[in-house]
Amino acid sequence: MNDEIVIREPLTLLLGRSEFSLHERRLYWNILKALKGEQTFDVKSYRVEDRQFRIHYSDVFVGENSHAQTNVILKILDRVTSRKIKIFDQDRGKYTFIVPIPYIHYESHKGYFDIVVNSMVLPYFIDLSKGYSQYELSAAVSLSSEYSQLLFPRLTRFIDTGLWRVEVTELRELLNAQKYVRYSNFKQMVLSNAISEINRKTYLDIVITEQKEGRAVKWINFIIRRKGKTSPKATYYALVNKDLQKASELSFADKQKKAEEFLYNYQFTDSQKKTILSSEQYLNEFLRLDSMVTHGAVTVATTPTRYIAGILFKDPSGPKSKKRKSN
Repeated sequence: MNDEIVIREPLTLLLGRSEFSLHERRLYWNILKALKGEQTFDVKSYRVEDRQFRIHYSDVFVGENSHAQTNVILKILDRVTSRKIKIFDQDRGKYTFIVPIPYIHYESHKGYFDIVVNSMVLPYFIDLSKGYSQYELSAAVSLSSEYSQLLFPRLTRFIDTGLWRVEVTELRELLNAQKYVRYSNFKQMVLSNAISEINRKTYLDIVITEQKEGRAVKWINFIIRRKGKTSPKATYYALVNKDLQKASELSFADKQKKAEEFLYNYQFTDSQKKTILSSEQYLNEFLRLDSMVTHGAVTVATTPTRYIAGILFKDPSGPKSKKRKSN
């Protein structure tokens, strides 16, 4: 990533929930920057204690004059000490709520925020063992929308594969945009603006396609490319998404006809074929998996039939969206 400062956000934090405002999130990113040298895959050996950090106002008010931001600074001081990070481990029934910053101090003539970070949250900041997303700090702090700030690190997580497929209901929750119940409003007020800003200000080039179930848009497919560089997988996924876009515009009967043609290439049982063709849920997932196999977007270790059947019929209740884990 050239000579840019790159920060690493552990997945436990990324997949959790935080209440930070625009400027507070920039403080959070700068804490990750300061801790980068201590981040580890062996968190058990880490010495846990409260830590102090000093962050200059220019790292929080990017391109802004701090003297003109007195009211905003007072809001940061007032609110950041009550903001929570929420970590959910639903598989094990564990839920953790932490206030990461119990103390903050600012003096205008010095231009620094002095911050204390709670020792209880530090292991989450430095633990890379469960995965992480990494991105350029300058790109992240350039964003001036809270929706863009939340979306950008999630997109960078999938830059190597070139695709992030997410349900609309989950995406709405991830972006703290639950108030936009209608998809058209969510797309106009949140998604389009965030993608436009990310494309304009960062090194990512994002395109989306929509996948419907019935008349409603159920899935968003993000095609993710680093400007000036295209990975082979991104090319494959672009082809897959073209197929999904076309399929989403078909009626249920036309999808059935299309699937009947494709099923000739597989060795499913009659019962499995009937299940695929009679349920729109199975039908959509079959068309997606067939496209991924056809375009080489996945590595098939056995046979295409076994690969697709292993996903389609793994759960007796039908194919489901992948469960999001906070680890």
